Amino acid sequence: MGSISDSSYGGFAWGWTADSVALEGVDPAADWSVWEREGRAPRSGEGNGFGIDFRADLEMLAEWGFTDCRIPVEWARIEPEPGKLDNDAIDRYLDVLAAARHSGLRTWLVLQNTTLPGWFVDDEGGWSTRQGRTMWWARWVDRCGEWFSDRVDGWVPVEDPVGWAVRSRILAQRPPGRRRVAEGVEAAQHALEAMFEACRLLRSGSQPVMGVFGLHTVFAADQRSDTLGWQGWWDRLLWQSWVSTLTDGEITVPDRPIVAREEFREALDVVGVNFDAPVSVDRNGHLGPYPPTARCDDSGLAPEPEELGRALARLADMLGDKPLAVTGTGVSTTDETWRDQLLARTLDQIEAARDDGINVVGYFADTAVDGYNWLLGRSTARGLFDQDRNPKDAAFTLRDRMKGQVLPR
Repeated sequence: MGSISDSSYGGFAWGWTADSVALEGVDPAADWSVWEREGRAPRSGEGNGFGIDFRADLEMLAEWGFTDCRIPVEWARIEPEPGKLDNDAIDRYLDVLAAARHSGLRTWLVLQNTTLPGWFVDDEGGWSTRQGRTMWWARWVDRCGEWFSDRVDGWVPVEDPVGWAVRSRILAQRPPGRRRVAEGVEAAQHALEAMFEACRLLRSGSQPVMGVFGLHTVFAADQRSDTLGWQGWWDRLLWQSWVSTLTDGEITVPDRPIVAREEFREALDVVGVNFDAPVSVDRNGHLGPYPPTARCDDSGLAPEPEELGRALARLADMLGDKPLAVTGTGVSTTDETWRDQLLARTLDQIEAARDDGINVVGYFADTAVDGYNWLLGRSTARGLFDQDRNPKDAAFTLRDRMKGQVLPR
């Protein structure tokens, strides 16, 4: 299997990414659509309109200097009912991938990004059952390989499996919206098992497989023993639970039995990191911004690019020379000056990491074009371009860097 860093792949990846709901709105058969219908989240509509004129968007982004994109395919859109396939949806995704290749962009296809089919979650138990992971999910992965393998350059099986479990079952920010720690850690283990099952299936092909994990550096709000205990717990969940798969062949989610398979060690060609901000944890295990007095974005996070540098250094210590990619950074704000400043500092951290010998092989902006925010609808912005495709200052800053300030080693 190749990796981003192989000379045959073409060197450093300058990419962009977004979830399917931000790009094209949620499909009615997906679990997130229930939240929209119940008024628990703003309506996503057609997202940022990517689905309307994706060819123009892809050509524009290639012209700006991007080399790569991480594009999600929404399972519910293709299989709205178990066993019932929407061939028009398949053809449309094939058209998107063909257009990306025609524009010169290398595509990493994301097989799950936050949403899942409602029937899979409600009727089949989702990833929580062995049948859900090894039959329904495995069949979906196999089909994606059959349909799309000749039009993609790499795979991302699951976007941030641990983060998906945390948001849906500990923070109550995603369906089913519960606050149950025990259920959350169980879901994290099952999501990791599903991800590695997909890796096993996808590695039979020639394209590299990238794991994408959401990370935060975790700080204790005080030095009480219970606070420090929660700090260690969160650190184990967000970091060690999946790092141990690559170092020891074991999924080690806190408070759950170890799942050991030797194949885990070689499952990933690239490790991707989504990193927006550090967090603090209090004596009750609740997360908040760090430091508490720092400026927060509209989602309540306090972006601190220097913590990305520390996270990359820690991963390099844990994983050695494993290729790393910064697969998603961004800030939810309408203050475009602040966005531009944060982006420049983020790119400085990546350049410094590479100068220190850390094997960072790519950067993906989250996101390219303003669209729908999961919690805030359209009241905030996250893109390098507005919804009318006008570039912001941050787009020019990134283009300048893409012209050669961060070079392949």
